[in-house]
Amino acid sequence: MDRQPSNMTRLFSASLGFAFVALSLMQATSTAQQSGAPGGKTRALKVMTYNIKHGQTNAACTPPPPDSAKPPAPDCNLDLQASIAVIRSHAPDIVGVQEVDRFWARSGMLDEPAVLSAGLELKHHCYAPNLDHGPDAHSSDAHQYGTVILSRFPILECTNTLLARTGTNEQRGFTVAVIDVGGPPLRFYNTHLHTTAADRLLQTAQIATVIDAAPPGMKVLTGDFNARPGTPELAPIQPRLVDAWQSAGKASADNPEGHTSPARLTGSPASRIDYIYVSREVSVESVQVPIDAATRLASDHYPVVAQLRLPQQ
Repeated sequence: MDRQPSNMTRLFSASLGFAFVALSLMQATSTAQQSGAPGGKTRALKVMTYNIKHGQTNAACTPPPPDSAKPPAPDCNLDLQASIAVIRSHAPDIVGVQEVDRFWARSGMLDEPAVLSAGLELKHHCYAPNLDHGPDAHSSDAHQYGTVILSRFPILECTNTLLARTGTNEQRGFTVAVIDVGGPPLRFYNTHLHTTAADRLLQTAQIATVIDAAPPGMKVLTGDFNARPGTPELAPIQPRLVDAWQSAGKASADNPEGHTSPARLTGSPASRIDYIYVSREVSVESVQVPIDAATRLASDHYPVVAQLRLPQQ
């Protein structure tokens, strides 16, 4: 004969069930708090910033003598594939690239945004020409120069703001791509500021205005700022976004300050002028400035690579 459980047995079983549910809820809450995101749901995202100097490498070479009867020759150490190989080796989901040509003689008349996109299999890209010239001494065709954002995810919007400058200094810009990252959209910014402090002071103030006008939500800013940490030009950025390098707090022994320039075949970089900034709801897991044979060769800047986590609610 089967024996029916007593009331005491039933009460003990129910208590165990409630305890298990409570423990599960506590563990879920703990995980959510550790993630730093509402509900604990986050998504990994790897981003990168890289000034590629239009594909001109540090390889030693002898340029051919100019011939006035022919268009300018491509740089003798031109190798855009070297930059592509560096970026591909880190497999970023989104990368902001500076100093990108379209149809310049110095870069072999390449449509560099298209070549980068195809070579990296980042099929979504947002090119922002800050210089837009007709045929001239730099090229026999119309040609452009600027920045590009390349993404594994669909780009919903792409706009470029031309930045203020003093006199006839080279035009610079501030690009934003609104990207569908599989949750709330991400506003991804990319810029390349001028080499003169007077221009940079105007440009970062203008960038701050653009950021303030954007709707609330996740933001990542990449670029070559041509300014070292602590300089007045960076002051408008710091109250609005977090410096990923400082947030990660994991400096490498061989490059404790995160220096990115100059990249060269021998020696160490002397200054940090390339940055990744994030809005406060974005978590920074790690940041690195890879210095190796490939990055020493490919450009006069080292890239910056950051592993982030995005809130999904």
